[in-house]
Amino acid sequence: MKRVHSFSSCCGRQARPRLHVHARLHGHPRLRPQLRPRQRGLALVCALVLMLGALILGVSIARTAFGSMATARMERERMVARAAAGMALADAEADIGGTAAPSSARAAWFGGGSGGFADGCGTGSQDLGLCLPAAAPLAPVWQAVDLAAGDGAPVVPYGRYSGAVLATGGGVLPARLPGYLIEKLAPAGPAPPPLHQLYRITAIGFGTRATTQVVLQAIVRRPAAAAPPGNGPNGPSGLAQPAAPADPPAPGTPGTPAGSGQPIGRISWREIPNWPELHARARL
Repeated sequence: MKRVHSFSSCCGRQARPRLHVHARLHGHPRLRPQLRPRQRGLALVCALVLMLGALILGVSIARTAFGSMATARMERERMVARAAAGMALADAEADIGGTAAPSSARAAWFGGGSGGFADGCGTGSQDLGLCLPAAAPLAPVWQAVDLAAGDGAPVVPYGRYSGAVLATGGGVLPARLPGYLIEKLAPAGPAPPPLHQLYRITAIGFGTRATTQVVLQAIVRRPAAAAPPGNGPNGPSGLAQPAAPADPPAPGTPGTPAGSGQPIGRISWREIPNWPELHARARL
C-alpha cells in the first residue's frame, strides 16, 4: 500500500499521517498473503528410522530362531548317530563272544585259533571285518579303511553275525545300518601266553542323514582259551599242574565264552571326532 502524508496547519499542529488503500480494478483491497510454517520432513525421517530399527530387530530375532533350530537339528543328528555307533560296539562284542554261533569258524578264531586274522581286513563270509594292525609306517587299519563306503567295504553291518535287527530310514531312525571292524592286538613284548586276548573295535554310526557320522572305538579283552592240562606233581615230568579253571558261568550268560569263567570286558572307549580328516590323510 502506498502511504500518503497530509499536513494541516490548523491550530499550528501537524496532522497524523493517514493510510490509504488503493483500490484494485474490481474494488477489492490488496491483501498481503499470510505466511504458514514450512514442512521440513523431520517427522518422516523419525518414522523411517523407527521402521528401520524394527526391521533390523525382526531380522535378528528370525536369524536367532533359525540358528537355534539348525543347532537342535544337528545335535539330534549326532545323538542318533552316536547311539547307532554304540549299538555297533555292543554288536561287535557279541560277535567276539561268539554267543550267536559258538560252533562257527568265526567263533573258533576268536577262541584262540590262528586263522581268520590276516594282513589287511577279511572280506569273506566268515572273516569279514577281521583285521591285523598295520605295520609302521603304514596308517592304522581303522584309518585306511573307508568305514562309510557301504557295500564292498570290509565292514561288518549291524546284526550280520549276532542276528540283531535295527530299523533304519524315515523319521528319527538312522539312514543306514551301523558297522564295525575288529583288529586283533598282539601282546606287548615276549611273555608267557596271555590270560586275555585284546581286540580293538572301530564302529561307525549314521544319523537320519548318511552324511552325519560318529565313529567310536573300544579296546575289549576276551579270556584266552584254557591251556591243556599238565602233569601233576607226581607225573613223569615233575612239573606242577596248572590251577584248575574256575567254574563255568551259568548257561545263557551273554558275552561269556564257554569254559572261561570270565566275561568279555570293555577296557576303554573313545570317540574319534576327526575320523574323516584322518581317513583322507591315510589315503594320500
